[in-house]
Amino acid sequence: MAKSWIREKKYQCGEEYMAVAVYAVTDQEHRHRGKKRRESSRSQKERNKHASMRRYQRKVLANFDRGGFFLTATYEGGHVPESMPECRKDVENYKRRVMLATCKRFGVRADQIRMMLWAVRKGENGRLHMHGFAQCRALNRDERREWREMLEDLWRKRVPGTNEFESMGTINADRIDMKKILGVDGQGKNGTVGYIYGHKERCCIETRNLTLPEELKAADTKWSRRQLRKGCEECAENNYWWEQRFPGWEVVQVMIYDPQQLHETEKPRPDGWETTDPQAYLILRRRERTLSAQSGFAKVRT
Repeated sequence: MAKSWIREKKYQCGEEYMAVAVYAVTDQEHRHRGKKRRESSRSQKERNKHASMRRYQRKVLANFDRGGFFLTATYEGGHVPESMPECRKDVENYKRRVMLATCKRFGVRADQIRMMLWAVRKGENGRLHMHGFAQCRALNRDERREWREMLEDLWRKRVPGTNEFESMGTINADRIDMKKILGVDGQGKNGTVGYIYGHKERCCIETRNLTLPEELKAADTKWSRRQLRKGCEECAENNYWWEQRFPGWEVVQVMIYDPQQLHETEKPRPDGWETTDPQAYLILRRRERTLSAQSGFAKVRT
């Protein structure tokens, strides 16, 4: 008979944020998966899409903060590309121009500039455009203000046969709003990255110096089935209950998933925990330690 237990998997996203997934697993999941032999179902593709979205959201949290900019660029006139590969090429060239111009103007190193850009298309016949994040932590406040203007000015192309450039369209470089990235204000529960993943086509172009979130060792004995059910049902909106389980962190968002939506077992059993119990995904922010908190730890309530 297969064994079941509750797993807690943590992802450290930089110094400030951490993502946590809590779900049921079985011992068969420790075995190697066989070779894929058939196309994934529509529901499986949707789960894969959301898993990819969460990975990119964790990556954004690990690399960008309020000191960066969120970019939105569109095309005008005869600059509208005819295909996604052409749009991707424009985005890659834009990234290259930004890197070269920033190093030349401010004397920073290329590895101090972080960019994460998407060439996207909204709908089947929607217009191609760009979204993305950019940040250079080596710049001071005045230099960031100038860099913001540079980010907007470099959305351009060289006029063939000349050394002159012309704008490809409109671009806005707005200061990053962490509430929107986290999905707690104005961008739906999946935040800005979820909005980007709502596009029909998308292609990510990024710098090589991005920090990957650190996947911490999974804990398989911390949770009971009763505790997970209580957290997903009675305490789904009770941030205090969840914060007692993660001392030193405050809850930013709690998302409850139906069985198999967050984590899918390869061969779920009809009556197994993995097919009957809900799953939880949390985003936490490191809490600033106070004098009272330094003397001890809060008691975990179950």
